Amino acid sequence: MISGTIKTGSYVLCILICALSCREAEMKTVTVSVTMDHNRTIVEAEIQKPDSSWRPVRLWIDSGNPEFLLTTELARDLGLDSTSSATKDDELTTDRFLRPRGVQIGTMPIDFSGINVTVLDDPQWLFKTMDCEANLPSTVLKRYHVVFDYPALLITLSEPGGIDPKGVRCDARINPVTGIVQLDALICDDSLSLALDNGASYSFLSESVFNHTIESNANLRTINGAVGCANIWGWWPREDEWPMTRIPRMQWGDVVLEDVGIVGLPNYFRDGSGLFDWYSKKSAYPVDGLLGPNAFKCFRVGIDYQNSAVYFEKITETEKHDLDIVGITVRVETDGRYRIVGIAQVDGEPTTAGVEPGDIIIGIDGIGMTGATMGTVVDALRGNPGDMHTLEVDRKGERFTVEATVRRFL
Repeated sequence: MISGTIKTGSYVLCILICALSCREAEMKTVTVSVTMDHNRTIVEAEIQKPDSSWRPVRLWIDSGNPEFLLTTELARDLGLDSTSSATKDDELTTDRFLRPRGVQIGTMPIDFSGINVTVLDDPQWLFKTMDCEANLPSTVLKRYHVVFDYPALLITLSEPGGIDPKGVRCDARINPVTGIVQLDALICDDSLSLALDNGASYSFLSESVFNHTIESNANLRTINGAVGCANIWGWWPREDEWPMTRIPRMQWGDVVLEDVGIVGLPNYFRDGSGLFDWYSKKSAYPVDGLLGPNAFKCFRVGIDYQNSAVYFEKITETEKHDLDIVGITVRVETDGRYRIVGIAQVDGEPTTAGVEPGDIIIGIDGIGMTGATMGTVVDALRGNPGDMHTLEVDRKGERFTVEATVRRFL
């Protein structure tokens, strides 16, 4: 009897092991390369059209936005009948959108069922500055276990339970409807609640929280004017005046982030509505700011949405020279040209001579910038402190060149 029981137990154990192995085999997981443009992550995907053919598309991975945003051209290719949809404030939205029959990244189908859709005619610069046609929103990402491997430029999406988490775990608050992730951080002895926004170009605190941090820590240096990837789009209010600093140390749970550049962001949009009030409506709790990729590009970041956890695995050393650059703030115009909207200031003094707000950048070091992405233009202004870049500028129809010096801002 004992021998028979052992055999039976072994048989059952084998069945269980086989069942678990089959379940793991059934888990859908994909790892693909991504590109970074102005700190924004872009992934190649395919969307199935009504005729069942597959259309290549570049998606902006946007963990801070629950809406699925598309360009008008892509919407037309996917069969959107704009004549039967309501138009408001230059945004075309519809609940009757003929959703794509399928979306896939690599060979893995991605679940877009029930996702709200917004087709954007304006702002025209949103996708133009990134060379993409749609985003991959937080409402889709929350259905997966997602790993952003910034040093290797890879992203992994897996069905829940399909990844063995690696790194230091931080408990997170995740809005179950929107998928917005937030963590409590310790910054200069203050406990702040920050959203983890992989779709942002930089890290931001509300202006009031930023000012309090500066007033309470006299050792923190500041500059005025959004430079580098802090120059979000160029169309936000007062980007040419935004205060910036570098936080030497911040901590999320047991994870330490070092030398993080951060901006004091005015708490309003261009129309005057409250920016962080709006952001807090889609997060689980009110937020004091958000951390973008500049804070954790040296990490492999895993988001376990199902278990409300974020894992940080440090792979490389912290980048401390992301603000070694020519100190100008730019924006893209409707014709694809880039206009200077501000000159960064240190101690109240402008840092770049020879150019003025309103000037158009035709080229940098002999390379044309019209139609380039935001990341291409900003990266062309980088270098080592003391390096010179030749800017070809158009000022009211007059063209000339300016030798602009790279400096370390923070």
